[in-house]
Parts: sequence; structure tokens; C-alpha cells
Amino acid sequence: MTVRYTLLLLTFFVAGPFAPSLSHADERIWLDGKINGKRVRLAFDTGSSDFALWFGTIEKLGLKFISDPTNDYPSGVLAGVTEVCDLKMAGARGKTQFLVLDQPGHIFPDFDGFIGWNFIGERVLQIDAIHKKIAFLSEVPKKATQWNRLRVFTKFHRLDVELPSAEGTNGVVCIDTGWQGGLELPESDWRRWKSSHPQSPTTLQAVYFPADGFGTPEQAWSDEIAVGPIVLNGVPIEQSPPGRAKEIGPQYRGSLGLTALKRMDFIVDAKNGWAYFRPITTPPPVFDHNRLGAVFRPEGIHTNQAVARVVKDSPAYEANVRDGDLLLQVNDVKVTSWSERWINQFYRPAGTKLELTLERNGEILKTTVTLRDILKPGLGKKTQ
Repeated sequence: MTVRYTLLLLTFFVAGPFAPSLSHADERIWLDGKINGKRVRLAFDTGSSDFALWFGTIEKLGLKFISDPTNDYPSGVLAGVTEVCDLKMAGARGKTQFLVLDQPGHIFPDFDGFIGWNFIGERVLQIDAIHKKIAFLSEVPKKATQWNRLRVFTKFHRLDVELPSAEGTNGVVCIDTGWQGGLELPESDWRRWKSSHPQSPTTLQAVYFPADGFGTPEQAWSDEIAVGPIVLNGVPIEQSPPGRAKEIGPQYRGSLGLTALKRMDFIVDAKNGWAYFRPITTPPPVFDHNRLGAVFRPEGIHTNQAVARVVKDSPAYEANVRDGDLLLQVNDVKVTSWSERWINQFYRPAGTKLELTLERNGEILKTTVTLRDILKPGLGKKTQ
């Protein structure tokens, strides 16, 4: 599985059987509950099979910690497990243990942890991504039985669905409420889409793969795109991280995040193993993306340097920001560590002006960038 740490521009992908996402606070589905009688706020993550708390949370709750120094997870991610504790949430109560995650030092999550797909059990669940809510139903509504439906793929104990194939081997699509994005495509499908949309604008994200180091994947926009019978109208798209495709294998067809789920009605009958869905064709909401067209990432895991990579003809490029520039300051915020105070600036509304202080070949430069909407309707016409 893929673990995804997202802090606006900086995203961490980790191979392992859990997938938390640190992203915009208003782009998560929240579950409020109690652990041993103390209130917690957990993100609902269908892309994960597990329950997990941050290391700081167990200290706040006074839970006993069982160290787990030898495991199959990347170094520095899984610290151990909690003692058995009492969990009360969404009308359910029971005893459980949580994984304990020791997030990177520059990541400061504003919630206590996450709850994975195993929390659902054999219930009927409606995911309302537009309002960031889930609802447990007594049964699948009659109207929903007339929608499209796909079998739930149970191998990885998270919310995956099967795409029927005439060749006999069904495809698999991951449904990931722990990720704020739209559609991730396998490398071959992403390259095919790019080649058929050479004029489509792109922006960038900064990501870190523990096995592969830092990367800067592109994001684009598609007005209509289909993955098997799943038709999405107006979504951002990008290439999947290597760990996702590697884990599932050749069956992997893509992943849907919260932004994609906003473009459909979606109900899962976990007991009987069916997912029901229908597309939403109303105009898509504004997608909060990097309107700068450049990212600044460290050259290595142990440095806070913010090194530029820039999309040609982007707002950053037009303001004379170039690959390799070091970012020193955004407006009056100095870039001395990874902080939302400066990363947030690139997600501000179109028309916002930012003054960037850069270093290039030992020389200090200043430039003013005007942000604009890079990913928006009308920029990625229909494709398959």
C-alpha cells in the first residue's frame, strides 16, 4: 500500500499498509470520537486498512506505547503500537490498538490520527465528498440500485473496486478519501493522456518517496475522462506514485481522491461487496491547486533548502523564476524550514501578487509573481 503525507506542496509517499494524508484541514472527512473517554479528531481514510495515531497524540492521551523498532515499514515512519484502548466513534464502540506514526519533523498535523476502511465492517456507507461527510444507512436506497455498480475488491482490506475486463483479469481502482486530489493514473495511461493533450497547462507538486527520493509530479485538468465505467466530469489528474502500482500490479487502473468523489454520488454496501455510483454533471467546484506553477523542494532529506523546479510559461516562469533557484523569502515570510506560512501562499486565489526573494549562483534576486488558475474547466477535453 501507499502512505501519503501531504502538506500542501510537500507530499510524502511511503510504501506500507496505511495511508494517512496531511492536507488542507477543510479537505478531509472528519470522525470525532473518544479514546479511553478522551476526545479525538480522526481523518477517515478509505485508502488505508489501519487505525493510527501520531506520536504526539498518544502523549496527549496518556496511552502506553509499545515500541516496534523492527518492522517492514520505512525507517522513521512506524514507531510502534498503543496498548489496547476503548474506542467510541460513529455509534460504534469496542477495544482496539492503534499504530503509532512518528511523522517527519517539519510536518505538524492538526488532527490526532486516522481511521481506515476496516472501521466500516459490514455496514452500508454513503460518502458525501462535497460536504465532507459520511452516513451509515440501514440499507442501499432503492434509487441507488439503479446506478452503476462495481464489485468491491477485498484483497488489501481497504476500499478498492474491480473494473470488469473481457480478458478475464479485472482491473482495480482505489477509492482514497485520505487524498484530496482527483484521479491518479498509471504511468502508461498518464503518458498517453499527456501525448494527446500537448497544450494542456500543468502545475507541479513536491513529493518524497522514501525508496526513490524527492520527485515533482505534474498535475493537469480533464473536463471528462473515463476509467472503465467510471466517468468523471471536471477533475485534476496526475501520475500515480510508483508504490501504488507496484503493490497492486498490472491490475491497477488508477485512484480516486476526494476531488474525484465530489463528481459522483457514491454508496458502498460493504456486507454484500458492492459499490454504487453515478456521475455528477453540474459544473465542478474550484480545485485548490498550486497557482504558481513552480515547486521548491530540498535537494536531500536532511536539508531545508527550497530548490525550484518551474513549469515553462507558468506564472513563476514568466516572473523569471528558474530551475535551481533557492527560495529565501515569500513576501515577509523567511524560508528557513518547511512551513505552511509560505507554502500556503502558492494556493491563494488567482490575481494574488507574491514577492519572492531568490538566490541564483550566489546572487540575491527579487521578483513579483501574479498567481493564476492553471487547472480549470476548458483545459482538458474528453479522452478515454
